[in-house]
Amino acid sequence: MRCKTVSLHHPNRRGAVLSMELVLVLPLFLLLIFSLVEFSMLTAGQARVASAAQAGARYMSLSGAEESAVQARVAQVLGSDLSAVCSIAVQPANYVGETGYVTVSVPMQSASPDLLWFIGFGLAGRSLEMRAGMVAERCAATASAETPIPDIGI
Repeated sequence: MRCKTVSLHHPNRRGAVLSMELVLVLPLFLLLIFSLVEFSMLTAGQARVASAAQAGARYMSLSGAEESAVQARVAQVLGSDLSAVCSIAVQPANYVGETGYVTVSVPMQSASPDLLWFIGFGLAGRSLEMRAGMVAERCAATASAETPIPDIGI
């Protein structure tokens, strides 16, 4: 009776090992890529929301603009895609030297695709929110109709 020797370095065996490595590593690699994309887009969205809130607070502080004008400025800075779904709250200053606040909130699903829902990090029900405040240099009650509103270049 002859014994048959089995080699572990058989060419077909090497392909099976590579396939198994791919099956084990590919999900982790895709998870890493999806995480990078989603968190990058959320960070960019947060920066846009923060910039819009700060621009609204600055506009309100320098011009003494009314609530609707501040909301229009914030929507302009946010852009058409985020301004359609955002909520903007303006708390104007009552007198010069008081701090006025602008709060902007945008749903996370509008700022980024929901790529990590399958691991339990869903964006549904979460929002990007920023509150910015500035000391009023002019108030709406004291600003006259003849005084031009300065263009602050945002």
